[in-house]
Amino acid sequence: MSSAQRPPEAAVADAAMLREVIKVQPFTRWTGLEVIKAEDGAVETRLVLRKDDMTQHHGFLHGGLVGFLADNAAAYAAATMVGDVVTSQFTVNFLSPGIGSAFRARAQVIKAGKRQVVVRVDIIAEQDEGEKLIAVAQATILPVGER
Repeated sequence: MSSAQRPPEAAVADAAMLREVIKVQPFTRWTGLEVIKAEDGAVETRLVLRKDDMTQHHGFLHGGLVGFLADNAAAYAAATMVGDVVTSQFTVNFLSPGIGSAFRARAQVIKAGKRQVVVRVDIIAEQDEGEKLIAVAQATILPVGER
């Protein structure tokens, strides 16, 4: 069923399911990650920067957390289409330092197949001047269970 055919309550159910997943993921819970949007094949998450424990030595968001944002958003977007998933691989291209008060990951499924789901993710910093794209990622996600 395409997203145009899905009832609006399906997106609400996707977001609720992802919020429940966060509750059982200790690291994700520690980060304070929020699900902002979840639709068929598209997810947006948000992480508020805690300068005391999320930055590297220059004060930028740690690159490991940029990778975390990409990985989680990609997996979550894939899960809205195929159910339970694990990440097979992902690549992150850092474009700018992680300078901002919060960071968003916007993931969009490019193609969902039976054996794998390919997802693109943009990582965006929220700055005083507006939003800035700081990284892009692509992930291959594997379905491991039913939707």
